[in-house]
Amino acid sequence: MDMGHMHDNATAVKASCPMIMVFHGGHCERILWRNWVASTYVEFVFSCLAFVVMGFLYEALKFVRQQLVKRAASKEAERINLELQSKQRYESTTSTIGHGSQQALADIRATPKKYIQHVMTTTHVITTLLFFIQVALSYLLMLVFMNYNYWLCLSVVIGLGLGYFFFGWSQHDAYDNDCCH
Repeated sequence: MDMGHMHDNATAVKASCPMIMVFHGGHCERILWRNWVASTYVEFVFSCLAFVVMGFLYEALKFVRQQLVKRAASKEAERINLELQSKQRYESTTSTIGHGSQQALADIRATPKKYIQHVMTTTHVITTLLFFIQVALSYLLMLVFMNYNYWLCLSVVIGLGLGYFFFGWSQHDAYDNDCCH
């Protein structure tokens, strides 16, 4: 291989990092993109730290999405409760007989939002954008894992584990998770 066109040894080392498709160790890796080559220990350690942070951010995004949905549901329940209370006060002042709180609640629920009103809420738009970011991040983490380098795989797992440790407490239902994205 003619290296006459390369001017420094670092470029030659970066060009020689192989893609090994079995589990292996070592620090010379091409990661995600052609230009992301960790050819020294320092570059490799910083790359591993970046993947720990990415795994942590993945779990943080899941947590933020869940909290936004819970907050929106809580606000909707509060709105319905306030409407129910105001209808009950109105009915008690007009003294209509035969209309109870069940009828008032049925009236509130009988005015459904249209599909587009549900889709275009601020909460739904924000959670959708966060979902896009989360899915992209999950696929990048999967591709890093598919480098089959022990240390990169361990970095991804540590990041996801730390993220779950800090944010996983919010999942009360064991079946209500999105483990794959």
